[in-house]
Amino acid sequence: MPVSYIMILLLFVIVLLSAFAVNARLTCIRLKIQLTPDSKKLERLNSLLLPYGFQYDPASDYFYSTVHCWQRKYGYRRTYDSSAAALGMIFDSEPIYFDYNGRHWLIEFWKGQYGMSAGAEAGIYSVTDSSSQSDAPEKRHYKSISDSELFPIRISLFYKEQLIALCDKKHWWLTAFFLGRFYPPRTLTAKISITFPEYEMCNAYIEGLKRAGYASSDISRCLLTVTVLFGLPKTAQPALQQSITARLRLRINHLCCFLYRRLTRNYTSTLDKLAYLESLSPALLSMVLRFTRSQKRYNRYRPAKEAAYVHRKPFE
Repeated sequence: MPVSYIMILLLFVIVLLSAFAVNARLTCIRLKIQLTPDSKKLERLNSLLLPYGFQYDPASDYFYSTVHCWQRKYGYRRTYDSSAAALGMIFDSEPIYFDYNGRHWLIEFWKGQYGMSAGAEAGIYSVTDSSSQSDAPEKRHYKSISDSELFPIRISLFYKEQLIALCDKKHWWLTAFFLGRFYPPRTLTAKISITFPEYEMCNAYIEGLKRAGYASSDISRCLLTVTVLFGLPKTAQPALQQSITARLRLRINHLCCFLYRRLTRNYTSTLDKLAYLESLSPALLSMVLRFTRSQKRYNRYRPAKEAAYVHRKPFE
């Protein structure tokens, strides 16, 4: 037999054995996932997410921020939004500024595409009067509110006209993120309701909404609860969010969502999809859940000790 034929035969055998080994491994992974209770998968996933300030709700199929997540220590400033597009977070934002009880307040809404995830956020921050603070509201560094000040917040999130999420909790930063879904910012609408402790604060917030560009017809009030529909932003957006870079990152996000769905097409639930990716490679799982590790937005303002904690190798 000619040497070339022998080489071809050997190559064929190697390919066949490799295919058999891959199929055997995938079969083992599938059996392991099938035999593992969903409660165990959820416990495993949430234990991985907890250091990054998030948890997963299987009933609603979204990820949400915890009240005592690490991000709470660093409050908010406008530069966080300005740098987000470079990290693949393409969203609409709406900051609402107002003063109440000797403090400057900021309530901000976000919605859009966060890497391979899409969703919405609502955050509440404040800062006391200080000579070190700039007079311009957008240049202040706001602090997250305390446990005793948590507000009841409700987000109803719509993709086009379809309700995709409903979350309701006392919080300072309420979020809902869907993994593997591609929802560009302008396809999402968030109806956000916040209940305030005092009528005066409620009135101050409404005046802040009006200064931001909302008409009285855009605002609904029932006692101490104010509801506003966040669709097209009324305020100016960070320049980078409107750039060619942002459009390119949005296309990359779209491709990543497609690849995630394609790779996990044999599984229906998010728990099974993520268990499958972790079994294939922890690096894949880390890549998919990158939206939970937005610490680069805070790096300039974090002490070195905290930075080392958040930057440790993920999911170990």
